[in-house]
This record gives sequence, structure tokens and C-alpha cells, in this order.
Amino acid sequence: MSTVAVSRSGSGDGLLAGLFELLLPRACVGCGRDGIEWCSECLAVELAPVLHLPDPCPAGLPRLAAAAAYSASVRCAILAAKERDRRELDRTLGAMLAAAIGRLMATDPLWPDRSGPVWLVPLPASPVALRQRGRDHVSDWTRWAVRWLHDVQVTVSLVPALRRRAGGLDSVGLDAGQRAANLRGAFAVGRVGAPAPGTTVIVVDDIVTTGATLVAASGCLVDRLDLDPQDMGAAVVAATQRH
Repeated sequence: MSTVAVSRSGSGDGLLAGLFELLLPRACVGCGRDGIEWCSECLAVELAPVLHLPDPCPAGLPRLAAAAAYSASVRCAILAAKERDRRELDRTLGAMLAAAIGRLMATDPLWPDRSGPVWLVPLPASPVALRQRGRDHVSDWTRWAVRWLHDVQVTVSLVPALRRRAGGLDSVGLDAGQRAANLRGAFAVGRVGAPAPGTTVIVVDDIVTTGATLVAASGCLVDRLDLDPQDMGAAVVAATQRH
């Protein structure tokens, strides 16, 4: 009988790691409790949807809400879902996005007078990130946010209006000015018709640091779709904190 040898390096390790991930019980990304991917106790400590302003705040940033600070179990969950394909966390991360969007709506002084549709526009992954991760995680979390909001009778639509242009560097390690320069011309509007008058457009991302990405994306939408900047908003799962 022939046997198949599995190498201790390369693809063999990847296969075994994938099987172990399926067979072994999950542990909470916060406290490590077995059998649950993210326990309610850890999440309850950190979930605190608020309006957020980066420091310094870049010109052109739309009103922005974040569901939590980018720390502790929130940071672990985001990294696990993004970098280790822990897709079972998507449902909760989408709920956090929905909470941030709810905070944005609840604190908008013009919201009671708004009667048009609401677009959730996820920031698209770069081609490099798509190849590395095999998916666009922000779009996946936005789909969950739509489902959560529909459950509480808030009518929103996911509209993939943005696309990434080629070029640009990884933003890790860049300061606010360098990020802004790196993102100049980074986005374009895809094949989407102009929204109806009175449409509220909310740009969605996973994390905000300097706000430069949200400024570039929302500015592109305002210019290309002839939107009123007052009808723009932004929501993220988590905001980094300046120390």
C-alpha cells in the first residue's frame, strides 16, 4: 500500500493547520475561554460606540463614528478575522459596524429630516490584500451590518461604489501627511449610478488611524457623484488611540 508523505514545511503545514483549526474548539480572542470565539464579557467591556475625531483631525473628514477603541480583544478579533481568516468573527464585527452606524444616525442633527435612502459604501481592499487574504473583509462585515440594521427596521443598502486604483504604498508606518500624499488619487468610482437626491452615504472601514483614507474615499464620492458633503458620513469598527 502506498503512502503519501506530508512535508513538515510549506503546504503540508498549511494543510495541517487548517485541519486543526476546524477540529479544535475555538477560544475567546479576549480571555481565551474555550468553546466561544468572542465571549460577551470581553465584548461588553469594550463596545462603546462614539463619535470620533482623529488627533489631528484632517480637513474633509466626514462625521465619523467608531464602535470601540482599537485595543485588547477588539484588536485581537480584527487581526484574527483579517489575517488568520477567522470568519466566524464576521458576524460580531458586522454587529459592531452596525452599532457605529446607529450612533452616527442617532447623533446626526439632520437625521430626523432625512427621508432618502442610505448607502453603506465599504472601502475596497487593495489587489495585493485580496490576493493575500482571499477576500474583502470590510465588504463581508458590511453585509453583516446590513443584516443587523434590517433586523431593527433600519433600511440601508450595501453599494460597492468605490474601487482601488493601482499604486500607492502600504500605509503602515506613515505619518498623517505621508498617508494623505500616498492616498492621493487612490480611489475611483465604479459602475454605479448617481444616488437619488437626499441619499445619505456612509463610508465603512475596519480601523481609522489618521482619517486620511476616509478623507480620500469620501472626497472621491463627493466629487464623482456630485454629493453634498453634509450627506456624507463614516463608520468603523475601531479607532486607534493617540498616546
